[in-house]
Amino acid sequence: MPVTPVGSAASVFGAEKVSKSPEQQLNEYRSEREELKKQLSYDDSPNLRNKLDTLDKRIENLEKRTKGKEECETCKNRKYQDGSDDPGVSFKTPSNIAPEEAAARVRGHENEHVYRNRAKAEREGKEIVSQTVTLKTSVCPECGTPYVSGGQTDTVTRTKQDKRFSVGLPDDSEITGKYLNVSA
Repeated sequence: MPVTPVGSAASVFGAEKVSKSPEQQLNEYRSEREELKKQLSYDDSPNLRNKLDTLDKRIENLEKRTKGKEECETCKNRKYQDGSDDPGVSFKTPSNIAPEEAAARVRGHENEHVYRNRAKAEREGKEIVSQTVTLKTSVCPECGTPYVSGGQTDTVTRTKQDKRFSVGLPDDSEITGKYLNVSA
């Protein structure tokens, strides 16, 4: 069974959040803050106050970033590193990636795993049952900007079936002419 290539068609959970501009995100945070302030008038719980404080910090950091177009410290210092035991892929040492490049770079890295797992299955005489690539997203705790935080490749293989031991009738191509062919 052929496996469809993984790449640009791979799904990115939360990708709609990643594509928002900082200004759009700022407007959403402000709207959310107004809703929380309304709730605060009838529910003055510590949990609600904590949410409001966290949201205020995110708004403040995002406003600084959009005015000065500077990156927050957490985003600036974020490093990506491969955690697999596959020695032939990128990101074996911690590396910085710009947030706007993270989705493409992580997708490319995961596709290295796809390619290497396919080659390994072929060397071992196995066939691939399925391969999936999942990109993961997170939200920066400092500025509240969503970003691609990593990825995972899952490959399922099985030993190729030996036709000598298959159960049932062989397909027609194998029995044609073997016993008797009659045409009307």
